[in-house]
Formats: sequence, C-alpha cells, structure tokens
Amino acid sequence: MKKLLILIISLSNLLAFSTTNIQVLYGSFNDNSYVFDTRSGGKATITLEHYSSLEYGDVFMFLDAYRADDRFKYHDSKSDFYGEVSPRVDLGNILDVDLSFLFINKVYLAAQYNQGEAYKAYLYGIGTNLNIPGFKVFDLNIYKKNQSIGDNNYQLSINYVSEKLFDLFYLDAFIDWTEFDFLTEQKILVDVAQPYDGHNLAVGVEWHYYRQKSLPTNFNTKITSNAPQIMLKYSW
Repeated sequence: MKKLLILIISLSNLLAFSTTNIQVLYGSFNDNSYVFDTRSGGKATITLEHYSSLEYGDVFMFLDAYRADDRFKYHDSKSDFYGEVSPRVDLGNILDVDLSFLFINKVYLAAQYNQGEAYKAYLYGIGTNLNIPGFKVFDLNIYKKNQSIGDNNYQLSINYVSEKLFDLFYLDAFIDWTEFDFLTEQKILVDVAQPYDGHNLAVGVEWHYYRQKSLPTNFNTKITSNAPQIMLKYSW
C-alpha cells in the first residue's frame, strides 16, 4: 500500500494539467457505412475522454460505447465499442532545445493505438501544437498508420477547440484524413452550468461525417455516414 501511494503521488506531480469528461450523444445513423450506421432507428453513444499534460509531453485517450436502437447495418449486434490512446513526447523538452518557430509552439514524437471489437491500428509520427488566433487548442499530427483491416497508409489528424464565440458557444472538433477515408466530428457546445469548482456542464450538437473512397473491396460503392446528434457533456 505504501509503495502504491508513493507511486500515485509521484505520478500526480508529473501532471501539469489534466481534464476528464463524459459525453452522452444520440442521433440517427441511416447511411451505408459498416462501422457507424444502423439498420433503422438511432444510436446512442457514451464517450469517456481524458487528457493529461505531462512534464515531457501529453496523452489523450477516449473510449466510445455504442448502443443501436435496432442493430448495426452490416453486423448482427446492437452494441459496439471503440477507443484510442494517443501519447506524445515533447522533443524540445527532451533535447533541451527551443523548437518553436512562427506559429508552431511545440514539436512532438507522436504515437497512437486504436482498438475496436474487430479492429486494431498502430500509428507513429510527428505532432505539433499550433498558435492559431481564435483557438484555445490546435493540434496537428501526421502518422504512419498500420492497421488490421484495410491497407496501411498515412493519416493527418487535426484536433481543435475554439475560444468562446460571442461569449456563448464554442467549437470542439477533430479531423482524421487518410488516402482512403475522411472522418470529422464537429461539436458546437454551450456551457449551461458549473455545479462545482473546476466542473462544467455543456449541451449542444455534434455533426458526424464520414466518407470512404470507392474501392474494389466495397464494390466501388461510395461509403458515407452523415449524422447530426444531440449531446450532453460533463467535464471535471
């Protein structure tokens, strides 16, 4: 117990900043993607997200749990899950060199692990924090992507959170773009309460959009998923 307590205290001292949130979303997914869409009705999603800034980098992770009203479009199940872990190592801090220039704040060695029920991917590459006016966060990462389903390729990932617009709502979004597909989820959120110090409750909408390039493996059919969702987000 004493060793465990010392370890927890030591790890907590490394955290410059951390935040966690849980999201509840619901929308109709009635397009033709294998991964996202359902046979009929809607789909509920519960997402748990965590971000920590460490002395020598940062880490972002999330886990999605899905529940379809009916079943998923192309596999006989009503539930599914998907998660990612994305650690980055601050090269400037490790090398004791200032790597910032122009609008680039930091440069990272970046990695990512993706896990679904029948899917795994390992990614590695370079990441940056960018200073973009109007945004609290603007991260750009370029990865080499090795995956268990589909061809290996390269992925551009952009994550951003805007400042509050008109002191009312803000944008929280990401884009993942490869040679074969494009995925974005754009959230527009409004803070409605701060029940405790450092806590936050927000409501809003998320626009989920996915497009996959027509390939012989999908009979040259255009694969899309386009779904607005209502959402509730609680952060601490």
